[in-house]
Amino acid sequence: MRITYYVASSLDGFIAKDDGDVSWLEELNIAVSEAGYADFYSTVDALVMGRKTYEVIASFDQWPYGEKPVWVCSGNHIEPIDGCNLQTGNTTESAYKAAKEMEVEHLWCVGGGNVASSLLEANLLTDVYVSLMPLVLSRGIKLFGNLPSPLMLNKESQKTHESDMVQLEYTIKNL
Repeated sequence: MRITYYVASSLDGFIAKDDGDVSWLEELNIAVSEAGYADFYSTVDALVMGRKTYEVIASFDQWPYGEKPVWVCSGNHIEPIDGCNLQTGNTTESAYKAAKEMEVEHLWCVGGGNVASSLLEANLLTDVYVSLMPLVLSRGIKLFGNLPSPLMLNKESQKTHESDMVQLEYTIKNL
């Protein structure tokens, strides 16, 4: 199974403000179509995310991911959101196992940095796709949580857009 951490990051490596706010992405006025989101999302069978990411998405007007199965990694009880196909399993390993049993071919790690790091530590993450935004946030939620050792990546592609966003696609070298 392929597991991709597809994420936007500030130039200094933050995916959200300290409180989880990602409105800075909208302030950049970069069209979602420019980032190739629709093409990427069409390849995804299911999603895995952390509780904080889930809570940010819960604040949206409606659930944006349709009927695709979703695992939320958290030690806390998670309340289902209308329209969300919430699955049981609150760790990255249990989500992986359940997704494998469902024959999921491509799992999207929506966020955040700690979930991505947990997938890395378990040798489950296969790809990292970062949209590097032309902005310095100075602080916030890091692209990755703390890892026990350095991680080597293989660059698969790089694309610079007119908006100055740079998209970088990597595979994990340690696999």
